[in-house]
Amino acid sequence: MQKNIFTIQLVVVLSLMAASCQKKNEPAIPDEDPSQEVKKIGFELVEIISFDSILVWMNDDSISQEEFDTIQLVAGWRKNEPRQGDPDGSTFFRSPDANEEGVFTGKEIFGYQWLFNAQIMEQNVPLPGNDSALLTGRYIGKYHQVRFNAGRILTVLISPDGEEYVRVSRDANRATDIPLIPDTWQIEEREIAEEVTIDLPNPTLNMRAENNQDSFQGPVSGLNLN
Repeated sequence: MQKNIFTIQLVVVLSLMAASCQKKNEPAIPDEDPSQEVKKIGFELVEIISFDSILVWMNDDSISQEEFDTIQLVAGWRKNEPRQGDPDGSTFFRSPDANEEGVFTGKEIFGYQWLFNAQIMEQNVPLPGNDSALLTGRYIGKYHQVRFNAGRILTVLISPDGEEYVRVSRDANRATDIPLIPDTWQIEEREIAEEVTIDLPNPTLNMRAENNQDSFQGPVSGLNLN
């Protein structure tokens, strides 16, 4: 089924979708501090076609953690761990198999609606200086733009060759906030004075830290605004 959607704006999550939101006309909680950033959780299902062809389906129903947990998978499917997105805004312009912008493949899977937003094209990508396998590299096909507001602090992973990768998402259930990386790699935190919009390359090299599943994506440029 094809959905014509000219942009899907995903605020805060990455790619990823709001799992809980305030009901329409429901009053705000008086004691809530509006200055506190709320990290919304996104849910994804992974459809395994082959080792180097894996489809990623993003929830289009804003399901809850409890509903996601109750989904009973069958062979060829698995759940991606719930993710927290770093960007302040995120847009997928089309499904990976679409021929034009605004076209998305939607599907009902296990009783909920999902959108095809990404495709893993290659796994276990060799990374320089990664002999200890602290990072796992995958090439992912997607049409994805992320936005960070002025004043934000970006977390940037730098390869031994000087290429830069911005942190896009984190495991919502991570046990530690500190990713382990190879000795020849670096992580920098950079405060940006101006809004930064990044069109991730297609395919994107997605690197995850094995210990906490922080996801760095790129390579990207233009991250030195301060």
